[in-house]
Parts: sequence; C-alpha cells; structure tokens
Amino acid sequence: MRRRGKPGFTLIEVMIALAILAGVAAIVWRSMALTFETKKRVSQINDRYHEGRQVMLRLARELRMSFLRAELPDEFKEEDPPFTTQFLGEEDELYFVATAHLRLHANARESDQAEFHYFLKSGDEGEYEGKTLYRRESARVDHRPDKGGAIWPLIQGVKELKFEYWDDKKEIADDAWKRSWNTKGEDKDLLPSRIRITLVLNMGDDRPEIRFVTQAAPKLRRPISSIPPELQQQIDDAQAAATDPNVDVPGLVEGLTNPGGLLGGDPTNPGGGLGGGPDPLNIGSAASKKGP
Repeated sequence: MRRRGKPGFTLIEVMIALAILAGVAAIVWRSMALTFETKKRVSQINDRYHEGRQVMLRLARELRMSFLRAELPDEFKEEDPPFTTQFLGEEDELYFVATAHLRLHANARESDQAEFHYFLKSGDEGEYEGKTLYRRESARVDHRPDKGGAIWPLIQGVKELKFEYWDDKKEIADDAWKRSWNTKGEDKDLLPSRIRITLVLNMGDDRPEIRFVTQAAPKLRRPISSIPPELQQQIDDAQAAATDPNVDVPGLVEGLTNPGGLLGGDPTNPGGGLGGGPDPLNIGSAASKKGP
C-alpha cells in the first residue's frame, strides 16, 4: 500500500503568491507615498499662509497704532537727543513710530512707543526664491529714524511687497493711492487715512504664488500736542507775526523784554506795560489803580 505525502504548496504556487503579495505591497506603498507627499505639500501651504497672515496682522496692527508728535521749534526744545516722529513710506519700504512696543523683560525702562522699519533685502538662500522681509524695531525714539534697534527677518521668499497710501484729498480712487508718503515733506504733519499692503510669496516647485492684501487705518492722523497752551499761544503768535508783512517782528520780540514792553517800566511809557508803574495819563494800564 502506498503512503500519501503531506499536502502542501508547490514551488510555482509559492512564487505566484509572492508575486501577488509584492504587487499589492507596491500598490499600497505607492498610495501611502502619495498620501505622505500630499500631507507634506498641504502642510507647507498651510505654514506659508500662516506666515503671510501673521506678517500682515502685525503690520496692520502696528500701522493702526502709529502716531505723530507735534514738534517744538528749535529754540524751545529741551530734550537731548530730540524726540522726533516721522512717517516715511515708499513703495517697498516703510518707517513709522507707533505705540505697539511690547516689553519682553520685567521692569524694563521702556515705554510702548518705538520706531518700526520694514524693508526688503536679498537674504540667505532659503527654501523659497525671492527676497527676505526684515523688521527693525527700536525702543528708543530719537532724531535718527534710520538707525538703532534690532533687526531680524520676518519671512523669506517674498516676490513682491507693496505699500500704497490713500490721500483723501483726491476725488478719483485710482489717483488717490499714492506711492510714497512723507510727513516731513509734501504730507507734512498728517498720516494717510489708509495704507494698503500687498504681499506676494513664492511657493516653489512651479506652484502658484500666494497673494495677501489688507488695509490699515491709523487712529491718530494729526500730531499729538505735548506743548503747554501758554507756550503754544506764544509759538502761534510768533509764527503769525513772521508771516504778516505789517508786523514788525524784531520790534515784537524786543517788546517782550525791553523796559517799555509787557513787563517793563519805560520812563517814556511808565504805565504802558503790564508791569509798569501807574500813569495818570494811562489809567487803563495793568498796574494802574485808577479806573475809568
């Protein structure tokens, strides 16, 4: 009687099974690889959008808090170095002063006022082609708006950065957007009513670029006056006198200090000054005890 062998697979059957398994594994691996690649691209896009949104939010926040301070004439300035505020905007560069400074150290002798400067520059080679947007912040506001503070990069791969400034004195919308703004020049002592910011970022790998557009409106467009009312009145009077051809400016200035002026007691005008002695012929003087 013949014994039967144990049942099993032939070599051909095993090879066919391995080939099928390898094919299924290849299909699954390809599917997983596409999933990982898609996840990586989506993460890159999300990170890029997040970077762009954060830059735009920070820019808009600081611009809304920008301000100007009324400056004293040189003869009245007491600060050394002088405290100077300025809004200087170009198409791809912007400098301003704002109350947006955040103190990072406890008990730091800093206020919320600071100088801010945004500009483009060719930086180190990064993941994306294009320029790098830099931000400079100086907690000390002084007479050198282009120097001081710390500089650090905000975002790489910038294809375009564009600032536009709305001039509400213009009637036509296309003409109202200016390419520059200077509070020390043509736009003296006035901030733009709106600033439009356009940021275009490269994505790389022949992917479409990302464009961000927002607007910011400064809350305080006119200079903040820190001049006492009495001193401001003197400055206004002196400026008005300087522009009036009928006013003798040297005589006006001399009259503030000469014996016959506001505080003097001129022998020829003893009662003509506010502090002069009583004059029987000038019963209306400030020091006269007589009345009409």
